[in-house]
Amino acid sequence: MASRTVCITGSTQGIGLGIAKAFAAQSYRVILNSHLRDRHAEAAIAEISALTETHFVRSDLAKPGGARELIEEAHARWGGLNTLVNNAGTFLDTGFADLTEDIFDRTFALNVRAYLFASQAFAKSMRDNQPGASIICVGSTNSMAAERDSVAYDTSKGAVLMLVKSLAVTLASRGIRVNGLGPGLVRTPLTAAALSSETLQKSLAAQIPLGRIAEPEDIGGAAVFLASDEARYITGQMLFIDGGILANQLTWGGEP
Repeated sequence: MASRTVCITGSTQGIGLGIAKAFAAQSYRVILNSHLRDRHAEAAIAEISALTETHFVRSDLAKPGGARELIEEAHARWGGLNTLVNNAGTFLDTGFADLTEDIFDRTFALNVRAYLFASQAFAKSMRDNQPGASIICVGSTNSMAAERDSVAYDTSKGAVLMLVKSLAVTLASRGIRVNGLGPGLVRTPLTAAALSSETLQKSLAAQIPLGRIAEPEDIGGAAVFLASDEARYITGQMLFIDGGILANQLTWGGEP
């Protein structure tokens, strides 16, 4: 198989970097992205470059036009893309009474709008029925189960779930598959502050059927699968990678 190319948004840390590592291990050429070329970006570039051909595109996807600019440069780099992974996201929520229009707009700009317009630019760059063309959107278990005071974030992830379905139906005739990944609780820079308490970590892990909090590397393999030929008849699906969180009912007494 000729080298395939994947573009992963928000891929210099956390889940995005974990996904980049998984694709690199399968000999994909990797386009990395961040809104900053900081020490995290330099470290990611060095790490992924040691595994495969790598190119970094600095683009702020929260800004109008940022997603299109990323895809245009990524597409031009090696003569085309095979897979787009929409991963860049943010969590800005505060107590519901303190939620502002600015927080809402910034959340949706990156978590939803950037996904939509990166996908549009990707689809425009594809020729019809190009082999292996696929889009993967990173959602969350929060698209199915809410958390208190996470109204804007939860709503944005619910939008990602429907975006996957709508894009899958819209792009199917062109041979572009669209699927999603729904991670549960993962150790990333976004969750670092919340997981700073060892007591809280133990409490959360006890409520996860598989008994531990996920690492970014737990997500990468599923992304590679959804982009592969083995998933050629899968589209419009959200694959939840949550250690069983969504399958678990409340425990009525006794040990969890």
